[in-house]
Amino acid sequence: MAAVSDVLRPVGMLEKLYTARQVLGVYNSVIVTASYKIPSNLEDISIYTLLHAAIPGLLHRHPSLCCYFEGENTQKPIFRRLVTVKVNDVLQIQSLEKGKNIAQRLQELHDQPWPTGPKPLWKLVVIRELRNHPKSSNHSALHVALVYHHVIGDGLSGLAFHKSLLSGLESIEWRSQDDQGTPEAIDVPPSTGLFKPIEELISLPLSWMFFSKQAFQEYAPRWLIGAPSTHWAGLPTKTLGECPYHTRVRVVSIEAAELEYVLKESKEHSVPLTSLLTATIVYVLATELPGASKFIGVIPYTLRRVTGTSRDEMVNQSTAFETSYPADILDRLRKASNATDRVRSLWDTARYSHTHMHNELAKCPRDNLVGLLPYVSSHVEFYKKKIGKVREATFEVSNLGLWRPPLASLPKAWELDSMIFTQGAQPVGTAFTVNCVSVQDGSLSLAITWQDSIIQEDIVDAVAHGFSDLPYLLQSKNLSKAVETRLHQGMQHPP
Repeated sequence: MAAVSDVLRPVGMLEKLYTARQVLGVYNSVIVTASYKIPSNLEDISIYTLLHAAIPGLLHRHPSLCCYFEGENTQKPIFRRLVTVKVNDVLQIQSLEKGKNIAQRLQELHDQPWPTGPKPLWKLVVIRELRNHPKSSNHSALHVALVYHHVIGDGLSGLAFHKSLLSGLESIEWRSQDDQGTPEAIDVPPSTGLFKPIEELISLPLSWMFFSKQAFQEYAPRWLIGAPSTHWAGLPTKTLGECPYHTRVRVVSIEAAELEYVLKESKEHSVPLTSLLTATIVYVLATELPGASKFIGVIPYTLRRVTGTSRDEMVNQSTAFETSYPADILDRLRKASNATDRVRSLWDTARYSHTHMHNELAKCPRDNLVGLLPYVSSHVEFYKKKIGKVREATFEVSNLGLWRPPLASLPKAWELDSMIFTQGAQPVGTAFTVNCVSVQDGSLSLAITWQDSIIQEDIVDAVAHGFSDLPYLLQSKNLSKAVETRLHQGMQHPP
């Protein structure tokens, strides 16, 4: 008779959003990838053996890696402790064929659903490029991708995992292929326990005005609310039968020297990078979609500063807020006729975004969207009723910020190149998401993710070009003719 694992605790109100998405098949995973430069002659078995040896320490350090959930179709799903974790369930070595890039492989990983039953809600997929590294003929690229269910961790949890992984590798010596020092099945201690859910850590008070506004928007009849919102958000949400689940990924990098200049300019204008990136998106969309009258942006942020939870822990403590960019802001961006005017209007939009962010953070945790979750009777129905309707927002910008890795912990001859943060397609979410992370003294990675066929490719291309052109736009006197043309000219697209 199979061993029955222990109940750890009920799934919390925020976590139920992600168990419900699994029921509907509308969101699979978060992936945080560390990309390294390694010697070309390093054998795959050596890499596998090293990472294999690190897994027991990771399980001990992060209880979220030792659980699964059940009852997701009920009103009261629960987390259970895994009795054992099999290494072949959580560690894979793959090759990236010539002609393919890492974004294409991440797309495939995001489209893989999670198994049901007592299986881990994460896996470490190690992807080795078969071609030589672009910066060295004696090296190849190794992408270490943590793929995990959003129910066990937010974006910052991915960085926490990679930090723990490097710290664990520091104390592990290379082992031969026939070394059996680490078992293939690792027992999970009965004492394993999860962090408390968000509702048990902090109070999320709602003012009567905030609650009434949200309830009115959600439940008031259409004739009373008036005409639906006119914001652009790609195609309306569809069932998976109408539009099969397929994640698209486009990665843009801003290299260290250019990033240093962008950050310097942001500091001089007293605007955080997230607000500048948001303004860039709004500018590009305003140019590309001259008929659009409003965009709505979503900015997730962490509640850890309120709960007191360290950034080194794997938990899900994220929330978000929305900002509308109405016609008057879009008109100013469209009327900018030269580089100087465009830079000025870009900073004005970034300050507008920052003001809303500042106001949101100042009142947190009061009048927070997460505080409305106790009033959701069914999380599955909450998402079901969005099908066929206009998406509630245009885009999301999720910025993990700067990662300072413990570089002294890197295995011998490994060099950290960059990080990439991606999310799966969101059929009931925004039209596209921009996922950001940077490395100390390194590049900024901007990964655009979207559901295939929901928005046109050339809109995504324009957003990607907007990011890559940003350092040159801020240095408007150095604009090349090609960049100037791309920044100034836009094409109108249907929704």
